Amino acid sequence: MVIQKNKNVLNGGSVKKEEGISKYKLHKIATESLRNTLRLHFDSVLLYENGSYPSAFQLSVLALEEFSKANWVDHYIWSCETNQGYPDAESEQEWLKLLYLHPKKQWNFVAREIDNYSPKFISLIQNRELEEKKQNSIYVGPSRMKGRIDTNSRISTPWKIKQKDAKQFISIINDELLRICQKIEEDKYYFSGGKNMDNVLDYNIYKKLLEWPFKSGIKNDEWRKKNLASKSIY
Repeated sequence: MVIQKNKNVLNGGSVKKEEGISKYKLHKIATESLRNTLRLHFDSVLLYENGSYPSAFQLSVLALEEFSKANWVDHYIWSCETNQGYPDAESEQEWLKLLYLHPKKQWNFVAREIDNYSPKFISLIQNRELEEKKQNSIYVGPSRMKGRIDTNSRISTPWKIKQKDAKQFISIINDELLRICQKIEEDKYYFSGGKNMDNVLDYNIYKKLLEWPFKSGIKNDEWRKKNLASKSIY
């Protein structure tokens, strides 16, 4: 029954949408954001392989944000189609604005599976340190504090981003994309709302993802066990 519902959504859905952004454009954003995730991801791999670690790191974080956006729009379509319909145009505007906020997209990447991730990684996103690190990977300058330039701080340079930083973030995205490819290969729907999203991750993409030899260690069952055990203590 759930699969049939998902099929209806993938075929364009049955709920009317008379205001705000069109359903066609929502599907387009979801699918093209996923396609752009792959472009950014594989570009970051090329940069990594050529020793440009700060740029590889920056592109990898951008890939994470685009992937998060693709999932967010996919979930929005599915939720609207299977529940109470689409919101009014003004409410939708407020949601659409979130898609342009980098820290929000970074948080959305982990929000529904917080217990599965390393607490250190969650903290990095939650405290907006990831956004700062992304900015530091491309710009030279002193730190900013509460809207002011901290003239007493050290000068940040992109060369502070090391090989291990780039490798870890590339691995995070690669792990997630591989996980989805494996679900699709098992004939399970993964993307429930965005039309044609499953088709973006074809066998050639799957093979290319398998060429990356590293794992992030950021998300796995062990972290879930530790995090849930820690919660049970309190």
